[in-house]
Amino acid sequence: MKKRLSYLVAALCLAAAGTASASVTFYEDANFAGREMTVEQTMSNLGNTRFNDRARSAIVNRGQWEVCVDADFGGDCQVLGPGRYPGLGGLTGRVSSVRPLASNTNSDRGYNGRMPEPGRRNSGARATLYEHIDMGGRSMSMRNNAMPNFENTGFNDRASSLRVESGYWMFCSDANFNGECRTFGPGDYSRLPAGFNDRISSGRRISDEYPYSQRPNWR
Repeated sequence: MKKRLSYLVAALCLAAAGTASASVTFYEDANFAGREMTVEQTMSNLGNTRFNDRARSAIVNRGQWEVCVDADFGGDCQVLGPGRYPGLGGLTGRVSSVRPLASNTNSDRGYNGRMPEPGRRNSGARATLYEHIDMGGRSMSMRNNAMPNFENTGFNDRASSLRVESGYWMFCSDANFNGECRTFGPGDYSRLPAGFNDRISSGRRISDEYPYSQRPNWR
């Protein structure tokens, strides 16, 4: 009996350690007012929490979170990185499911500009940002590496369209992968989502394959 209890306690401690790695608090009103709900694990349907379609602001304490307008991570999805969000833009009053970015997605590979080792299957990952819509104007390409701050590239807050040739990439509105973040998969994005145009300040490849169990509606 004591042995079984020890195993149970150990399991509970491991579970607590896993969920403690990511945390986000949603607020019922803008500017962090009203009722609040803190999430530390995947919640595929907020309809069971009485907080469905109620969030209007958020504070991401730790980790990267995918936030979706439909249950089971359907509909429009955005990735929010650590930071304060006094408003949620197109997600306002529409959040129905949330989950932390999986810890095994290589989300830190390439951080601080480190290139992956030669011969790895991610060697062809590439994303190109464009200054104008429809992939026009000046461009800046990224291959595998992360850029925590676009300030020194001459491309800070300039991107209006995007082409992802391979891999899955996270781009953020603030330096060091903070602020509002979104994940983009392979394809052409002739216009960046509302609120993202001329606002990208950092970006990095997070995986070769989509790092969640279900794909979002990319457009």
